[in-house]
Amino acid sequence: MIKKVFISIIGCLAMLLFSTLSLAENNSLKLAEGDCIKCHPRNIREINERGALHKTEVGCIDCHEEHPPHGKNIIPKCSACHSPDTSSHYALKECKKCHHPHYPKEMDLSKIDNVKPACVSCHPAEGQENRTYPSAHSELDCKKCHLQHGESTACLECHKTHSPEMNDKDCFLCHKPHRPLAIKYDAVVLPALCASCHDETVNAVNERGGAHKSVKCIDCHQQHPPAEKNVIPKCSLCHAPSDKPHYKVENCASCHHPHYPMEMDLSKADSVNSACVSCHPDQDKEMKAHPSEHAGLDCTECHVKHGESSSCMECHESHTQEMTLNDCLRCHKPHMPLEVIYGEDIDPSFCLICHELVGEKMSTVSHTKHHELGCVYCHKNKHKSLLKCKTCHGEPHKYDIHAKFPDCRTCHQDPHGLIK
Repeated sequence: MIKKVFISIIGCLAMLLFSTLSLAENNSLKLAEGDCIKCHPRNIREINERGALHKTEVGCIDCHEEHPPHGKNIIPKCSACHSPDTSSHYALKECKKCHHPHYPKEMDLSKIDNVKPACVSCHPAEGQENRTYPSAHSELDCKKCHLQHGESTACLECHKTHSPEMNDKDCFLCHKPHRPLAIKYDAVVLPALCASCHDETVNAVNERGGAHKSVKCIDCHQQHPPAEKNVIPKCSLCHAPSDKPHYKVENCASCHHPHYPMEMDLSKADSVNSACVSCHPDQDKEMKAHPSEHAGLDCTECHVKHGESSSCMECHESHTQEMTLNDCLRCHKPHMPLEVIYGEDIDPSFCLICHELVGEKMSTVSHTKHHELGCVYCHKNKHKSLLKCKTCHGEPHKYDIHAKFPDCRTCHQDPHGLIK
């Protein structure tokens, strides 16, 4: 009885071994996509949630062509799909240092000693910027700023702000991370941000800029040093030569400061006449119509600053000690000084300084009403003008006397020392 049981057990074991060997031989049967999740649910879930193109473009058995224990093509080479011939990035080795096969777009770059070659193989434009515009950023490994692929550390984690109001987005208005010193504007940069580095300039424009106050900094400074060239704009950008004769004058900066253009120091220019008369044609006409020594001078001799004039007494002696600049201008026009024109309220003392003999006669000889009159009563409006006697006196004598002596001075002699 025991012997029969033993034989039966041996038979069962033999059948079990045969069955196992048969199953092993049948392992070559192809698996379907739906079979993988039965044993690998975690891997399938990873791909479904995070796999990117590995989820939509390939299935498990497209990569895992065989299965252990007898299969050899268990873990595929990345080059099976990503040929080194199609991209420089695919020519890199040790893909798994950055990429997990099931979710390749989620990269932890901190695991690699030097990730820059891998980065620039996919981002050649950024690599070129680093080489063309060297800076401290160029010397850094990419993972210093990009710990995770597609993410960047904030500028303000390493750099101080230009002003308390600045945020990270403001940095990118002027600075590009891979060329931080080659400043370039991609959007409107308000003067307040420019003032963080150029406060004196912005304050000068706000306080003294005139019409330039309404212009933004980047309207004129369309690029920024050191990498760009159009840093200082040409005045013709706004002031077209076709608009005004003055805009045709060259070397604008010799008179005008770009940030406060109406405050002009004309002493910096060798000759400003052509510039001045382009804006002041009436004064030019006066000098040409009434030549004098003034017409031969450069405008800066009298106008060191625009809108201001030196005093006449800096070059000329005054007629009296009491005279002021305004007194001079009552008779003399600076651009036609020899054409003496005046009003009716000129003090005779201004006249008598040049006409001393007349003054003596009026004070010692004349005892008529002429003595009570001001010079401009008879010499109206313009120097050397003279009223005729009959303008005031008519013809006081009989007709035949006036016919015989048409010139009143024949009898009355000098009107300043009148004889009755």
